[in-house]
Amino acid sequence: GEDLSQRVKRGAIPVDEALQVAKQIAEALEEAHEKGIVHRDLKPANVKLTADGKVKVLDFGLAKAFAGDPMSQSGSHDLSQSPTLAGVAGTQAGIILGTAAYMSPEQARGKAVDRRADIWAFGVVLFEMLTGDRLFQGETVSDTLAAVLKTDPDWARLPADLPPAVLRLLKRCLERDPKQRLQAIGETRVAIDELRTQAIPAASATGSAPVASTSRAWRLPLVAGLGLLAAGFAVAYGLAAARNAPPARTLQASLLAPENTVLGDSCALSPDGRWLVFEAWDSKLGSRALWLRELDTGKARQLEQTEGGELPFWSPDGTRLGFFADGKLKKIDPRGGPAQDIAEAPNARGGAWGPDGRIVFAASFREGLSVVPAGGGAPQRLTTLDATRDEKSHRFPVFLPGGEALLFLSQSAEGGTRNDPSRIDVLDLASGKRTALVTANSSPLFAPPGELLFWRDGTLFAQRFDPDARAVSGEPTPVATAVAYNQNEQVLASVSAEGTLVYREGSYGALSRVLWVDRKGLGVEPISDRETQVALALAPDGQRLAISGHGIGQGGADIWIRDFTSHPASQDFAGGAVSRLTFEEGSESYPAWSGDGRFLYYSSDRKNDGVIFRRRADGSGAPEEIGTTQAGIWPHAASRDGRFLVIGGDGARTTRDILRFDLASKAITPLVETAFLDDDAVLSPDDRLLAYASEQSGRWEVYVQTVDGESGRWQVSSERGRRPRWRGDGRELFFLAPPDRIMSVDVTPGPTPRFSQPRELFRFPAESFDVAPDGQRFVVSSISEGSLGKPYTLVTGWQRRMEKP
Repeated sequence: GEDLSQRVKRGAIPVDEALQVAKQIAEALEEAHEKGIVHRDLKPANVKLTADGKVKVLDFGLAKAFAGDPMSQSGSHDLSQSPTLAGVAGTQAGIILGTAAYMSPEQARGKAVDRRADIWAFGVVLFEMLTGDRLFQGETVSDTLAAVLKTDPDWARLPADLPPAVLRLLKRCLERDPKQRLQAIGETRVAIDELRTQAIPAASATGSAPVASTSRAWRLPLVAGLGLLAAGFAVAYGLAAARNAPPARTLQASLLAPENTVLGDSCALSPDGRWLVFEAWDSKLGSRALWLRELDTGKARQLEQTEGGELPFWSPDGTRLGFFADGKLKKIDPRGGPAQDIAEAPNARGGAWGPDGRIVFAASFREGLSVVPAGGGAPQRLTTLDATRDEKSHRFPVFLPGGEALLFLSQSAEGGTRNDPSRIDVLDLASGKRTALVTANSSPLFAPPGELLFWRDGTLFAQRFDPDARAVSGEPTPVATAVAYNQNEQVLASVSAEGTLVYREGSYGALSRVLWVDRKGLGVEPISDRETQVALALAPDGQRLAISGHGIGQGGADIWIRDFTSHPASQDFAGGAVSRLTFEEGSESYPAWSGDGRFLYYSSDRKNDGVIFRRRADGSGAPEEIGTTQAGIWPHAASRDGRFLVIGGDGARTTRDILRFDLASKAITPLVETAFLDDDAVLSPDDRLLAYASEQSGRWEVYVQTVDGESGRWQVSSERGRRPRWRGDGRELFFLAPPDRIMSVDVTPGPTPRFSQPRELFRFPAESFDVAPDGQRFVVSSISEGSLGKPYTLVTGWQRRMEKP
């Protein structure tokens, strides 16, 4: 949506439309204030207006000051947009925090503030909507603050047809004395509700349409921003009544994450539509688990023994849950009881529970579907990849009513690839016959009695589908826009048997930003902000960076090189030439530099086998295939002497071990081979030590062992750790510790190396990182803030809405 500031630039907003926007702003602030959150910087630039009438209030909980006064840098700045901040974070006396034109008088004086400061800002914003011009303005910050403190509002600037009650409301909000000001933002919401029951014109002479529909029975305030994300679910408690409402009504609610969590990628509605199971990340521990929410009451709780769980699905009677964790297919009773292992699933891509007690699942991302009794047993192959169609996998099965057939994605190209031949098929379980339904690289959904749902270019579509005839008809109809989709070709949505739909807002994957930081975690200009699922690797000299990621809408990953040689990072962090290294169809990822920096090793999925390539880092010459191993293998590191690679992955040989790949003989031998997940391997500069992460203790920790595996092994981290990286001289080891810590360990080389206790260098929400040879600079990637915290949207009555009159 556009900023409210952009809308105001086009002129005053009609009274009814302004009140509709103001009501939703008030609802957002009321929700925040009830959770103890004061916005402190409400202004039109922090309010978004969407095309479907939703109002989003952004940037809750302004809590830190930025160095310097941005207004002093240039007289061309817009005083209504730039924050004026001084001192340190907080709301104590002596701190000026906020945007000058919208500050309350107590903020402008540096006094302590509370929720009444937001009420003042609300009044200023409403005044600006009604007049099309700012209430307080001046040539400088000081002039603007003086106007806030001394100048009385010119009430004559308000529209002549403004109802007297609105004028009274504004005056109450704009009392300079906080004790005389309106005391609770909820009072404005109540007042606006009362006003809108009176005879206010639906639109002014400009003919502008109202922002929000008044025909909906209820609407949950949609509040975006990480401040309220941590406050808990925003819940529509009228859902039970909504189920009994006439089917022509479309009722909608937004569902945020439980406190201190971030929503994960997958969810599943129970068959009766009363329960939602979903992934969520604990923002403190950095761990993922499954949560269960009762939609009628809004209560949510974490399911025990589902740590690391993903891709949940329900049994047909809604009494049990299937899910994947620790490389296995599991089941659990959501009412209580232990999780039970059913089958191996090292890299799962979805499952479905049939009415006959069997589970169909995709155990890996390069296989067909398998079937296994829910009670356990040996899985049997159900589908085989069709080589004539270059099928890469079968994934995301969905049983149709009766359990005699199922839908699944037949994947032939990476998500987002242009001219993608992937399709959704239906499989008859008795005959094994497959029938193609639609071309789409999307996990399918089925909504009884006959709707096939799938994702295409950000939109969730529905198409008529006869489950008995196994055929689609008519044209796809849009159901929802801006629906999230991840790199596994999974649409982040679920639909229940009784027709309730829930989907995650967003786009293709979560965008990652890449930037340099120093040892204090202070960041500078970003290097990149357009990829998803980013992998990073600095060259041994620290002057070139390999980035692997999915560009927006570009499908498979490619590798790019940023060369800082002409723009040293110490002088221009964001400078340097950018060149694309790989151009082949499919995904090229997991770059690893050769010891001399002349070559890059990387993995490719252009074939169904795991293929490792080598290419000159300057882009000259053709890619050289150095070895075909097995599905899901990728390089971790290359030895400095050029003799071997350290590789790992989720292939048929192992659930996830660390292996040595000899470049001359092509022989593969184990380096770290356990019954647990082992990953993130990196060689010391002298090729003698191997640092890696393993779950052998029950959680991810960082270990170091000699490459020969015979001279010792040491646990380096003590409170979780991933992604170790060596300093160029091998005397310091860095790693990530949840939730957002970059840790350092001093290393004393020798026949028996010694390691200091880990110490925290700085905090940064990094997904991956690498370190310059001198250990003074770090290149890090993290999810862009705009990609976090997207809520689920729950909709009922959407099927009737699709019907033609």
